[in-house]
Amino acid sequence: MENRFYWLRLKDDFFSSKRIKKLRTMKRGDTYLIIYLKLQLLAVRTQGVLEYTGLEDTLAEELALDIDENAKDVATVLEYLERTELITTEDGGHTWVLP
Repeated sequence: MENRFYWLRLKDDFFSSKRIKKLRTMKRGDTYLIIYLKLQLLAVRTQGVLEYTGLEDTLAEELALDIDENAKDVATVLEYLERTELITTEDGGHTWVLP
């Protein structure tokens, strides 16, 4: 079996950006930051796209299953990312794009 490697590129100011600082200061912020990074790694193979397939009742539940995290935490992170424009939605919420 051949291993595939993918690259996740972060800007050099990733941890000093105001949006990430704000995320980390939230209650459970460190967990939320790890969820955000896991979502980025999940989307790296699809050029930043996360698709909702309908397997679970919500996108958050489906992504939580993929990344082994709590669905409520994933939902909170998705709401924050959308509010701060770190993620955008397309197709009526079936496709989410990480820049």
